[in-house]
Amino acid sequence: MTEMRWGAWCNLVAGVLLLVAPFALGYYTLSDVAMYEAVAVGVLIGICALWSALSTTAPAYLDYVVALFGGWSIAAPFVLGYHNTIELARNTDIGVGIVVALIALVGHFYASPFVRHKVAA
Repeated sequence: MTEMRWGAWCNLVAGVLLLVAPFALGYYTLSDVAMYEAVAVGVLIGICALWSALSTTAPAYLDYVVALFGGWSIAAPFVLGYHNTIELARNTDIGVGIVVALIALVGHFYASPFVRHKVAA
């Protein structure tokens, strides 16, 4: 389970970064949509990642949920229409989304019983 926990802690950091990005990078005044999306998705990623990091009974599908939030973060600038107007928000959302999705999926893969069995052998 320790392999999955490092990923959960990394995704917690990524969720917090996404949460504070509109304020730290200053685009919160440019677009309410970009700001609310980043804050909401950052909170959701952070909550799920913290649950996964601290709980020994967190469901295995939680990694997929976090990966979906990462996927939404990648798609959001295009779906919500701020991809051309706020380049900084778009790049932040896409970058964090890629990192979150990859960490969640790789963490889930390495935490699977099949991989643990193969690594231990």
